[in-house]
Amino acid sequence: MVDEQAPLSDRELEIVRLLATGATNQQIARELVISVNTVKVHLRNIYTKLGVASRTEATMVAVREGWVKVPQPAAQLEGEPSERLAEPLLSPALPAVDRWPPVSLAKRISLLVAILLVSIALFVPRILRSTSNGRGSDPIGSVFPTVSAGPAVGRWHTRAQMPTPRTDLAVVEYGGLIYAIGGVSNEGVTGKVEVYDPRADSWTSRRAKPTPVGFVAAAVIGDKIYVPGGIGVDVQPQNVLEVYDPVQDRWETRAPMPEALGAYGLAVLDNRLYLFGGWNQGRYVASVFLYDPQTDRWSVLKPMARERGLLGAVALGDRIYLVGGYDGVNEFDSCEAYDPRTETWASCPSMSMPRGGLAVVAFREHLYAIGGGMTGYLAFNERYDLRIGQWNRIETPVTGQWRGLGVAAVSPYLYAIGGWSERALSVNEAYQALFQLTLP
Repeated sequence: MVDEQAPLSDRELEIVRLLATGATNQQIARELVISVNTVKVHLRNIYTKLGVASRTEATMVAVREGWVKVPQPAAQLEGEPSERLAEPLLSPALPAVDRWPPVSLAKRISLLVAILLVSIALFVPRILRSTSNGRGSDPIGSVFPTVSAGPAVGRWHTRAQMPTPRTDLAVVEYGGLIYAIGGVSNEGVTGKVEVYDPRADSWTSRRAKPTPVGFVAAAVIGDKIYVPGGIGVDVQPQNVLEVYDPVQDRWETRAPMPEALGAYGLAVLDNRLYLFGGWNQGRYVASVFLYDPQTDRWSVLKPMARERGLLGAVALGDRIYLVGGYDGVNEFDSCEAYDPRTETWASCPSMSMPRGGLAVVAFREHLYAIGGGMTGYLAFNERYDLRIGQWNRIETPVTGQWRGLGVAAVSPYLYAIGGWSERALSVNEAYQALFQLTLP
């Protein structure tokens, strides 16, 4: 129910009306002559006022309250949903109801039919659009142009944009600088290396990675940055391991991976690389591999319980935490702690929502899960406190969908860079994870 002290505004009612037609954020923005970011802000406010978490739930409340009139099925499905907006469905006035009246059986049946029709209106257009806009289909191999995030939100602050908009890139911190490596740009997969200096709030270019790849991750061991696998030109997974020397600005090749993979999770513990899951030739895998730089050798470990990729992996203490992921159909909200010494798994509390294509970073006693929204609506990020075993919601500067980004920590900030939200992003958003007090 809508709070009587905070009803929906006229503009928000227009948004709800268009939601009921199955319109995308871009269609709503075009219809109302506003920006897509403004639509996202209105959606966030609508969800908060209605106490819901999705477009479907918001539409259900609108139907229940009598704000939206449901058309007949034939009229609802006429035409091409991806090419036009349906006729307005908003009631001319909102009825004032102090309490729920008794509901007859006939009215209950009518309400169920209305809910069914609204569900069709929402989901049929999504299914028809899935092959063209990327949502609801496997993201591997998709390339999109650029867009910027919205204004600063809460602890988030916009920093200098990455020079090359790209998604599914590797982001890693070394020596107080943040390295953005590879990814999928407007022109396709790239080997570009761009380096961000948080102190100067500026970017510089370095020597490109020899093998251009996207859906890739990177990790630091000693004074080198290790970048295994990835998905290259023509959507071909790679098994190459390339190592970057930031001091010499030079790349080297090491022992190839046991299997060509991209879209995996990557973590470092005890100066060794652990690689989890990933994608290879149309299938997601449950593989777990270990790389020892001292011997330049890969080992095959016991696999995960289920196949998935596009997951977050990060070491904290003597465990590696695996969070979220995607198996080609479903996103996951799971959190698991892996003990490399015994190759065993322990469950940790699940996130508030499933997240595929997220980035996970450890900072102090917390894990931060940033991004997601491949199949659902991204309205917030999350932070896990290991001391109390609990996830809490934190703000997000990009709503709706934000997958394929990279995150690195340079105290007191976390820097979330690039990714995909309708298009490839050049965003560089800094989250203040720690507040420092300087005494005179």
